[in-house]
Amino acid sequence: MSRIHIKRSHQFEPARVRKEVEQLADALASELSASCCWKGDRMEFKRSGANGFIDVGGQNLEIDIKLGMLLTPLKPTIETKINSYLDKALG
Repeated sequence: MSRIHIKRSHQFEPARVRKEVEQLADALASELSASCCWKGDRMEFKRSGANGFIDVGGQNLEIDIKLGMLLTPLKPTIETKINSYLDKALG
């Protein structure tokens, strides 16, 4: 099992960050065929072979994804796409 863990600080209002997280989750859901749901300030997502969460709290954003054996080779690609998206969305 492989893991992607990303922490970012930001200077934006929670509503804006939540909107950006929803767009990121939509992209992940589309690419990974994952289902997503909000539980408070945490978006949880899962699919066969992968699961994780995105926490939106205060001035921090935390992403944690666990990839199963079949998705482990895609880890660098997924991590690069997430970081690229966060760079554009949150600076």
